[in-house]
Parts: sequence; C-alpha cells; structure tokens
Amino acid sequence: MQQPQPIIPLSEPSLRGNEWTYLKECLDTNWVSYAGPFVDRFERELAAKVGAKHAVAAVSGTAALHICLLLAGVGHDDEVVMPAVTFVAPANAVRYCGAWPALIDISPNDWQLDVVQLERFLANGCERRGGRLINKATGRQVAALLPVHLLGGMCDVDRVAELATRYDLPLIEDAAECLGAAYKSRPIAAPCPAYRGPMRLVITSFNGNKIITTGGGGAIFTEDPGLAAHARHLTTTAKADKIEFFHDEVGYNYRLTNIAAALGVAQLEKLDEYVKIKRGIAARYAELLKNNPHIKAHPAPQHCRSTFWMYSVMLDRVARPVIDSMMREGVMSRPIWIPIHKLPAFSDGAFQFNVTAAETLHRSGLSLPCSVEITEAQVGRVLNLLLEG
Repeated sequence: MQQPQPIIPLSEPSLRGNEWTYLKECLDTNWVSYAGPFVDRFERELAAKVGAKHAVAAVSGTAALHICLLLAGVGHDDEVVMPAVTFVAPANAVRYCGAWPALIDISPNDWQLDVVQLERFLANGCERRGGRLINKATGRQVAALLPVHLLGGMCDVDRVAELATRYDLPLIEDAAECLGAAYKSRPIAAPCPAYRGPMRLVITSFNGNKIITTGGGGAIFTEDPGLAAHARHLTTTAKADKIEFFHDEVGYNYRLTNIAAALGVAQLEKLDEYVKIKRGIAARYAELLKNNPHIKAHPAPQHCRSTFWMYSVMLDRVARPVIDSMMREGVMSRPIWIPIHKLPAFSDGAFQFNVTAAETLHRSGLSLPCSVEITEAQVGRVLNLLLEG
C-alpha cells in the first residue's frame, strides 16, 4: 500500500538559531513576564533593524494597531482609510475604537493599496467642514490613513505620505506582513521625507506564520520619543507609579513577555537570511510559472524590495476548487482574504469606494506553501498539484 506523502505546510516557523539558549536564560533567571532584559534588547535591536528611533513591543500586531489608533485620536464614529482586502486585524482594531473602516480598492498591478483610488476618494469623496475632513457619503470624519502592506510587499509609501500630509491626517502603516522589506531602499520604519503631517506610526507582527516569530507578538515604531513613551505606558496598563497601583488613564495589558522577546531576539538574528531564502523561493515559483497563461505570478512592486512573505498567485478561474484539491493531497494553500465589507461585522457600517480588484483577487487568488524550510522537491510537488487543479 502506497504511503501518503507528508503534508507541506503553508508557512511554518523556522527555529534554528539561539532560541533554546535565550529561552533557557529566561527560565534560569526567572525573568518570564513583561519585565526583563530581553524585552529591552528586542526593542533596541528591532528599532535598529527597521530604521526607527524607537520600538515598543506588544503582545500582537493587532494590539499594536489599537494603541496607534488611540495615539492618533481615532474615536467613536470616525473613519480610518484602509485597503478593502487584508487580514481582518486592522479592521478589528478600528472597531475597538468605535470607528469604521473606509475601504479603498487594491491595484490589480501589484495587489497593494490603490493610491489613485485613494486620491480620488480624498479629493472627490470628502470635503472640509469646520476644520475636519468629512466623507460626504457617510458624514463621518476621516481620522487617519491606515495603509496595509500586503503579502510581503509595500504600497507606494511616499505617495500615501504625500496625501496624508495634504489632508493633515495621521499615518499608521500596517507592516505586519513585510518585516525585512524595503521601500526605495528604506527599511519599513525609516523616516519618510514625504510625510509632514501630525503623526506617523508603523507596526509589525511576529505571529507564528510571519517571517520571524515570537509565537505571537507585535511592535510599534516611531521617531517620536513622546509617542513611544505614551505607547509603552498604555501597553503597561497605564500604571503611573512604581510602587502604588495608580493608573492615570485607561490602559491595556499589551506588553510582550520576556520569554517571547527572547525568542524574538534569536529570530531577529536570522531575519536577513530568511528574507534571502523567501525571495529565492519566490524566484523559483516565478521561473516555473513564467510561461503559463492561466496563472499570474505574485507581482513585485517596482518601488519595493518585497520579502514575498506569503507567495500568492492569481488564476484565470475561481481558486477555491484548486485549493480544496491541493488540500486533499496534503499541500496547504489558502484563499486571499475575503474583502472586509463582505464580513458580517463590517457589512452594515464599513464604507467602500469603488472596490472591484479586491473582490477579483479574493475570488481567483491563492497562497502557496513558502516556508523558509521548504525544499526544491516540495516546490515541484506544489506546482504539479497547482497545474493539475
């Protein structure tokens, strides 16, 4: 009887560095909670890696987004502009503040936020009333721009930053999926000369399927020491006295633990290596698919050095039957996210502006196995099943 072939996971972590050494140090010294030397070290080394002056480690990328939105003053019944197709986390964080997503389409060319549509929405769909930018269709205040850098690539940061400056809006970049990427040779949180607005914050994520992981975790990046201090305060339950349990505002138990940070320090040491491997996997897939008229390979934005965190393709037909067929053979693949306005929690309140490409990508797109440890033989097996599907 023929033995089934082993499962090929979609994107599993690679733990091949100093993880055990650093975790043992935490256990040997009893520094296991959010207080501990690895938290500070992880923040310092992260900031240096992404080109920021300050990093604040949090329990998740979603928590980091929530804090950024609070720092930006997003409140009840405001709107935050973001792409229509993304993982649900940024939309959830917006709702935590009582605000609503205002959804902009993605570009069919690079599968990133469509900056042309964004500019049209701000110029034609909004107006100034009493010093506030108002969405004419909903009557809500547009309180911030939240571009989400998708699938390891990045949107056109400078153009978004110029629009945020023009309309005097806080800019919160969700870089959860692109740690290690670069925009015009700038790391994800390096200063953005095109932005001269009220506040720019960048976040990332260290979930288990990300390019490096802390098991779960995230971080906030900023150039502003005051914003960094406030973010750290809010993520530590807003405790304002070292001895007394005095909390001077509503705070959150969002700080990353020392154990998770120790894992992160070890993983960060491998980031450049993992990015190189990921880009190599993407290049191999692209080479094998380049002459196939039925499959569009994962595009690489000209302005961005993508990590190809999740290698994705778009078919000339509905993707779900192909996904199901591959899964039956033990090869994990996943559809691209359902557009936010199609989800029950957002269907009645989220505003959408000319969204079509996002729905097409969801219908015909899928992500392929691309773990750092994937082998050449496994890539071949994935492609064979994809072509047979």
